[in-house]
Amino acid sequence: MYFYLDTPNKKTSAIKVRYYVKSEKKTFIYSTGISINPKNWNKQNRMPKPKTGAAGFELKQITNQLNRIVEQLQISISNIELEKKQVTRSELKKRLDAKFKLVVIDDNSILFILDKYIHEKKTLGKYQNRTIEKYVTLKNKLISYNAGAKINEVNKDFIIGFLNHLRTVYLLTDITLNRNLGFLKTFLKWCKNTGIVLDESYNLVTVKTRDADHVSLTKEQVKILSKLKLNKTLDKYRDLFLIGIYSGQRFSDYSVFKKSDVVNNRIVKRAEKTQYKSYIPISKKLNDLLNKWDWRLPKVSNQKFNKNIKEICKQADFKTDVTITKFTGNKKQVIIKPFYNLVSSHTARRTFITLSANANVPDHIIMAITGIRDPKTLKTYKKFQENELEKYIDAIF
Repeated sequence: MYFYLDTPNKKTSAIKVRYYVKSEKKTFIYSTGISINPKNWNKQNRMPKPKTGAAGFELKQITNQLNRIVEQLQISISNIELEKKQVTRSELKKRLDAKFKLVVIDDNSILFILDKYIHEKKTLGKYQNRTIEKYVTLKNKLISYNAGAKINEVNKDFIIGFLNHLRTVYLLTDITLNRNLGFLKTFLKWCKNTGIVLDESYNLVTVKTRDADHVSLTKEQVKILSKLKLNKTLDKYRDLFLIGIYSGQRFSDYSVFKKSDVVNNRIVKRAEKTQYKSYIPISKKLNDLLNKWDWRLPKVSNQKFNKNIKEICKQADFKTDVTITKFTGNKKQVIIKPFYNLVSSHTARRTFITLSANANVPDHIIMAITGIRDPKTLKTYKKFQENELEKYIDAIF
């Protein structure tokens, strides 16, 4: 028995399990109800790839569920044989369905309607692939919670139970929980707009979030990083990180700069995530790095980038302990980590915005460069740096 992807050449694929039934000389194929991006699938092991971070935790949950299915399939085969019955495909399906509460998905099922929603957004091209993947992930979480739920059962109690499931099973913090709730409410709003009658008590449920703890580099740290002697491999990742700092863009955007993006000595580019335009001045430092690579920046995965930039910052001796606070409901978790361990590709964008704000660059200029449209979003990126406090106090007195 083994798992395989039903549509490995598409952006997302259902995962199915295959088992050869000797008595019927036919193959039993069972849909797990779980979907995955084929990029996250290990073809050799026939399992999700191990990764770190939030994405890695999500993939681990999928792996755990697949292992449970294999275990139950083996138990079902053993039990059928102990009962001196013939192992058949129909008997295996009946027992697996009973164990995992998989039901026939009809027109009123939340999963059926969510599939319609995802298909519509794919067809219209309204959402980027990464956003579509988030809704596929939401579907997997709903399967884990209540695969047979009908759309008219979605109410205040359903949402509370679902959020509790995400807290206890997926161990989501309030920030991530709020994001998941936002995706679900967007889908339910679409349901209402298409004429589906809903119990709108679900709107009464909210998740209180607190500012996330993130780090950004000081001007001195950026300077140390730029002068650090590194091997050829780490030098590549350092250059990419500095390009992110000097441009203020997301990794998905600054890693694909091209000369054709230049208009009036500015890089004009639509963000992959939002499709908003950014107008990026080409400073001397940014220009030097882009020319060093002849504007053909090396292609690296975000996962490898994050691993290597942590090592670079470690070599730069950015080892000061930083306290991170995470909230899950009313539970507070305090974590202490060295600075370098908290640096990621997105730290470059945070550093640009924080340094720009400290240099008194007007918000509308920062927003034009970074492609941020909402001042509230910009505020979440601004992190005051302690060494700036005394400077302003000294100026006052």
